[in-house]
Amino acid sequence: MPTEIRPQCTPADLTVIVADRHPFARAALAALLSYDGYRVFQGESFQKTLSYIDQMPSLGVLIADLETPEWRSIVRHAVDTTSALVIAMEGNHPFSEIYDLKARGIQICLQKPIVYSDVQKAIQRHFRIRQLSQRAREPIAAIANRLFNLNS
Repeated sequence: MPTEIRPQCTPADLTVIVADRHPFARAALAALLSYDGYRVFQGESFQKTLSYIDQMPSLGVLIADLETPEWRSIVRHAVDTTSALVIAMEGNHPFSEIYDLKARGIQICLQKPIVYSDVQKAIQRHFRIRQLSQRAREPIAAIANRLFNLNS
């Protein structure tokens, strides 16, 4: 089976939507992606996420929290209307054991706590991006706590 050849791109070439029900985790992941040069939008609600997907037919990446109640509709809409890389995040509920995520259009499923370098590597491999910034292998939740001083 031949391997699909994708042209190299830079983070600035990609638009990313982060759809996570946890506002601090969503903001922290969006901030890290923005810092690395991606154009990032935060899907803070079901309607907002669908609106962003509709506005971006050339969407590069959708990162969806599988603990968001509407995740199936969000993923289906992205798969039906874009050619985006769909990265899922799952936590306490083993969605990958219950659902055939690949059949739903999810290419990558990461286990929480999410480590930013795992997100970086997934995007890098898919889009053949050469330069990655160096981040500590630290869970996004810890970064959110530090960014937003949640433990103060």
